[in-house]
Amino acid sequence: SHPPSEPKPSVLRSTPDAGADANARNADGPVRIQLFVALLLGLVLVATGLYLWRRPRSIPEASGTSDVTPSAATATQAVVGDAGIGAAVAAQAEAGAASGISVSEPRVLGCHDKGSKKTPAAECDHLPPIEQALAAAIEQAASCVPAAAGGGTIEYMLDVSFNRKKNAVKLVLPKGGRSMKNAKALSACKSAVGRGLHDVSTDGVTHNHARYEVAITATYPGAVKAPAK
Repeated sequence: SHPPSEPKPSVLRSTPDAGADANARNADGPVRIQLFVALLLGLVLVATGLYLWRRPRSIPEASGTSDVTPSAATATQAVVGDAGIGAAVAAQAEAGAASGISVSEPRVLGCHDKGSKKTPAAECDHLPPIEQALAAAIEQAASCVPAAAGGGTIEYMLDVSFNRKKNAVKLVLPKGGRSMKNAKALSACKSAVGRGLHDVSTDGVTHNHARYEVAITATYPGAVKAPAK
């Protein structure tokens, strides 16, 4: 008789290697989730840091103060086109409302070059930085006319020469362009506005001609009083 044959191994029995692979896969799952969460948190922290570093800052925060007073010197650095002259001077006039004076738009009374040729004033180009500096200086010197002096108009004219190395910008108060009669007030205003124009330079100012006459008229509140005898 033949010995009984050995039973065939069951195909369903798990081998040791297969069990180890299954355990390894089960262990890798939580590790991968933890790595993903850590990577996501890292990206969030980096993005937050970049936003806080590059976020827009307001003017007061960047400069450290919100009380900024424009000056004639800084006005020379604001180069705008001809279309922006009226808006810039209008802003100056609006700022001067608190001081009681009003400032006209700048006028170019003349422009000249070497030789006998004359250019009509209507064909002269503007000098925005110079005009804005003059308007700012007039606003800053608004208190040069005391209440006792009465009111009236004063025309401030700048003789601007791009050929003069010294005193390229000269301030003149034409007699025909004013109704203010108080000599002391006129002298005080000329000195005060002149100080506001002390740092004004023609360097870097775009121009088509060698010499200009630029004027702005300021109106001071109050009735015009006759000059003291």
